[in-house]
Amino acid sequence: MTAPHRDLRLMQQQAGELDAQLAATRHTARSADQLITATVTGQEKLVDLRIDDRALHGTHLQKLGLGIVEAVRNARTAARASSLPHLNALFGKPAPPPSPSAPQTAAPEPTRRAAAPADDENFEELDFLTDDEPEAGGGRW
Repeated sequence: MTAPHRDLRLMQQQAGELDAQLAATRHTARSADQLITATVTGQEKLVDLRIDDRALHGTHLQKLGLGIVEAVRNARTAARASSLPHLNALFGKPAPPPSPSAPQTAAPEPTRRAAAPADDENFEELDFLTDDEPEAGGGRW
């Protein structure tokens, strides 16, 4: 067996071992409000999601989806940060420089659409529940 083949086999074996380690590793993180907990593998696969009963009642219900996404994203970020040095070592890449640790923040505000141009019809003024025709000159469409 030639040296390149040996090296390739060794790398494949190491990659298989690393994959098994990542599959067995668990990373858990929470949403900013601490009501949702997500657990992922080192491969970033979601394996557990726990929702506190308080998240299902009151005003928290409106934020449930965002909290779930946030908790899963936080857990996946932790898994990625943990596995990256091992992957870099396997492929002979230098470790990336440490990033400045930013404080965990709540989910970003959704992007808002710009206001409609002035020539667009304002549908708030239309009554869709009546059969009455619009006044002359007012044109519905």
